Amino acid sequence: MKTAERTRIAFQRGTPDRVPVHCWLGLPLIHKLKPQGSSMMDMFELWIDDPMGSMVQMQKDLGLDPMITTYSQHIGEHEIWPRMLFPRPLIVDNWEEKITVLEEGEGYRIQGHTIRTPDGDLDYSYRTELGFGTSCHDFLLAGDEPEKLLPALQHYPHGDVYDMTVLRGMTEKVGDEAWWLHHVIGPWDMAAEIRGLVDLSMDIYDRPDFVHALMRICTDWLKTFYARLGETGIHSISMNETWTGVGIAREHYVEFMKPYETECVTAAHEAGYMVSFHNCGRAKILLEDIADTGPDAIETLTSDRSSGDVDLADAKERIGDRVCLFGGFNEHILYEGDAASVREEVKRCLDAAMGGGGYVLRSTGQIFDAKPGLIEVLGETVRDLGRYS
Repeated sequence: MKTAERTRIAFQRGTPDRVPVHCWLGLPLIHKLKPQGSSMMDMFELWIDDPMGSMVQMQKDLGLDPMITTYSQHIGEHEIWPRMLFPRPLIVDNWEEKITVLEEGEGYRIQGHTIRTPDGDLDYSYRTELGFGTSCHDFLLAGDEPEKLLPALQHYPHGDVYDMTVLRGMTEKVGDEAWWLHHVIGPWDMAAEIRGLVDLSMDIYDRPDFVHALMRICTDWLKTFYARLGETGIHSISMNETWTGVGIAREHYVEFMKPYETECVTAAHEAGYMVSFHNCGRAKILLEDIADTGPDAIETLTSDRSSGDVDLADAKERIGDRVCLFGGFNEHILYEGDAASVREEVKRCLDAAMGGGGYVLRSTGQIFDAKPGLIEVLGETVRDLGRYS
């Protein structure tokens, strides 16, 4: 059974030949595996030119079901790689954007974006290291009167100006040999990247009407962008709503996030691909509400042994008949433990969630480091113990 078929059946809450096993390999780990003498920009270009010989083969060599996770722009966090995948012009009808280097040192660069619109100016800055965006310094809607900046934000370039040729070419090369999970912002995450999470969280109390207005702008923009992603051949998106996992009160989730997320999930399904709802933090009190938004899968099901509070068996009992459970494996064991502890963790996940189908075993977060051979033990154990036959 090809990888995409296996994972698709699981996403549909069915029983493939066995439980799919995916991992999210972080750049620090990939950096160790890349050819000597090549830069990260070289790696990005190699992934685009030859995804089968690079990303897919690397994961096959580790004994995994290959999963390709490409990225949309996360303002101030993921900037360079998305612009390589689907570039857009910096100047369109009512939006003139300029990128400048504000500061540069050994191994890092601080870049600023200045934007001119008929309804006011915007700007933000971020720091990159090794060619990869890591931290936002200033936000588009910073300040004490963010309402005054909303008219300018409404000129944010429409999804139609993005060129999807590169991403579509990559998916055509891979076909069903890997599960294509495109990581794209959800409405709350987009709002947090534009406003800043701390200020946005306080805005819920201080200016709730502004929060709804910002969520409306983000949702409407995302629906058009999600439609464009449907042209690329991706299998699924990972709708990134990470910032719902920092301890959001349920009543705030229901009012300020849930209805907008539901619209985005519907738009993705209408565009022809599946949706995995991404929350890599606390989710225990929100599981049923997240399932209500209509995704095919929920990730990352992080336990209280890491940054979350989800018990995999509890999640299976509460929502396993409604969505695929996608995650649950504590990747910290791969560099803290040994082969026996890896096998024990795999068995824990399978015992909790594989029954009846609808489960994909995946690391709950990015694997930044691993002891030699332990990722291979992970894949081997899933193939041994995760068969439905």
